[in-house]
Amino acid sequence: MKKRIAAALAVLLLLMGLVPAMSIAKPLPLRVEVNTKRIYFPDEQPYVDKAQRVQVPVRFVSEALGAKVGWNATTKTVTVDLDSNRVVLVLSSKKYTVNGVEKQMDTAAERVGGRTFVPLRFISEGLEASVKWDSAVRTVYINTVGFEPSEDKQGSDQVVEEDIYGFKVKHNTGSGLDITQGLYDPIEKPTYALIDLLINFSFIGNDYDKQVQEVEDILLQKIDEETVNSIMKYVRTKTSEEPELKMKTFTDKTYKIYVGSNINSGISITVFYK
Repeated sequence: MKKRIAAALAVLLLLMGLVPAMSIAKPLPLRVEVNTKRIYFPDEQPYVDKAQRVQVPVRFVSEALGAKVGWNATTKTVTVDLDSNRVVLVLSSKKYTVNGVEKQMDTAAERVGGRTFVPLRFISEGLEASVKWDSAVRTVYINTVGFEPSEDKQGSDQVVEEDIYGFKVKHNTGSGLDITQGLYDPIEKPTYALIDLLINFSFIGNDYDKQVQEVEDILLQKIDEETVNSIMKYVRTKTSEEPELKMKTFTDKTYKIYVGSNINSGISITVFYK
């Protein structure tokens, strides 16, 4: 009897020890905000596709951005009109047009579950709205005020310099680093981010080491060296997109920096004032 009890206890302890390993942590839900207002999707939900682009139901574009959406089932073509801007996409095609000018993207509109989904960044920018993706909190921030098209910075062969709240940055260096100005405003939005830096893994031609070096160079301009060293040491623990990098906060006398990455995502380094 004692042997049976001991054996049963051993099995129970073994099973208890396996519970944490068997449980799978659920990722944060994907959120979308337009001009700081969160958008809710009552049925079909946005998702991140294989190209690491956020896809949203096309109905969102008409309801949240105020655009007029058309659908031609015969040609499988989506048209999106807002003011004087028109974006045209064809399902499964990486080519699209903005006001008649043909452009190229790294993903395509898709049909999922009988619904049409469109890549949020390309639609939003085609309608003259800026887009920021924060992978640490899985949130897309869309701003329809003060838009600066990303293709002006990264869509040509010319390196473009920009000053973002005192951080001097360079776009289109060939590294693949995504640099986005935050929505900070000293009066209306004092707690919003100043700048977001996203180290990308998934696109062909991206240079991880160069992205890391560019991040370090940017941070050292305004943040004390000891803090930057700690940040970069943490960043360098993730060298491929698969593992998770739990969100961690770093601070100096002036700034607060969030660093993190979900599974199969780039590394987000977001800078705030303390």
